[in-house]
Amino acid sequence: MSFTFASAICHKPAIGVPFQKISMLLVEHHHTNLCSKIIRSLASWQRKCRVGTCITGQQLNELHTNSAHVGPTGPTTSPSSSKQKKGLVYVSTSADTFANLAFEDWVHDNWDLSHLNLLFLWRNEPSIVIGRHQNPWTECSIREMRKTNVKLARRRSGGGTVYHDLGNVNCTFFTHRKSYDRQHNLQTVVDGMNEEWPQLDISTNSRDDLMLNNFYKISGSAARLSRTVAYHHCTLLHSANTRMLTSLLNFNADGVKSNATESVRSPVLNLREAEPRLSQEDVFQAIATEFYANNPPYYKDKEIYAISPNDEHIWKGIAQKKEELMDWDWIYGKTPKFQVEKKYREVSATIHVNKGRIDGVILYMPYDWVHSVLVQQLTSALKGVRFWITDVAMVIDTFLNDVEVDDDVRDRLETLRCLIEDCVSGHEDLTRTGGSNNSGQLQLNQLP
Repeated sequence: MSFTFASAICHKPAIGVPFQKISMLLVEHHHTNLCSKIIRSLASWQRKCRVGTCITGQQLNELHTNSAHVGPTGPTTSPSSSKQKKGLVYVSTSADTFANLAFEDWVHDNWDLSHLNLLFLWRNEPSIVIGRHQNPWTECSIREMRKTNVKLARRRSGGGTVYHDLGNVNCTFFTHRKSYDRQHNLQTVVDGMNEEWPQLDISTNSRDDLMLNNFYKISGSAARLSRTVAYHHCTLLHSANTRMLTSLLNFNADGVKSNATESVRSPVLNLREAEPRLSQEDVFQAIATEFYANNPPYYKDKEIYAISPNDEHIWKGIAQKKEELMDWDWIYGKTPKFQVEKKYREVSATIHVNKGRIDGVILYMPYDWVHSVLVQQLTSALKGVRFWITDVAMVIDTFLNDVEVDDDVRDRLETLRCLIEDCVSGHEDLTRTGGSNNSGQLQLNQLP
């Protein structure tokens, strides 16, 4: 089996990306002969660079004619009379988390999979992907993610939180709803890997995780099932940054009460650590080979076809799906109801959050510590505000700037600000500072 546009998934992206853009452009403008010449030339160059072989001009044209420009019903060529469904393997040329998730949704919403099983292989730039029903404020360190420029995405399937980077290999199995079989999909991965790399003891557990040596978790999985279409996706830790994974996901969300789906923490290990010779291309090929063994190729060759999930011309409407996945109201606003409580001695704050926005704030303090009218004004100003530190801080700043009170009351209002902002950020340290000027005022000291 050869990789089509294999360079796009190898460690020399500078070779693959322009190759893909040039050849797709030429095919779109019907310069097939010139496209074939360029492809043959680049194929020779790639073989010298040990990057991989490429799809021929004829195959590329056929792919875009019969598959890429399919419209809402999927591939247009008629399947054989055999009752066995055909198989097709795609690999994404993009590492854009939202683009790859959008492609899953696009296939789910647009293709008729009555006669086709599709395997989609993809990798993402550093990101945290949470399940549809999860709470990002309890699953990951949002502050650390902002510092390290790691994106947060919410997928449309259930399941737990996973860390993605270019050291992760992701597989999505698309089938008709009636053909959905999660165990079969996982076994495809297990059999493919064990066939090519028998020294790796890979198996599944009762939670449908893929395990290495019956101890280390190397993959989690989740699914989305509708009336006619289903997809099941899983990750494989090949050479991921496990230090980053640990720092972002091993997060203790003190004071949070939530009914959202919680992830199960497990010890992890990269496949590359168990077998240093194993490349990502080996993983892709092993899984694709096993997939085609169970699903005769839709086209005559058992190829891995490269596609760009960012191409609106091919996948019409996919840009809108990507925008929806990137929207704050989807990523954070879909969080199930929860509440956060912080306390310092006799003063405490409880914030109720619904759809990512503050539904109510309850402040507990000694009688006449702060006049009830001021408390009511502050809590009313916060209702409906996004549960996001910059939004909350802006509202409180405006309130404190507008209110006229003496210094003692202002100090107490600053204490309330600290408690409320600590509820929202969850990543700051509430400490007490002494001194004659502040009378023991509470302050937030930013963690380094």
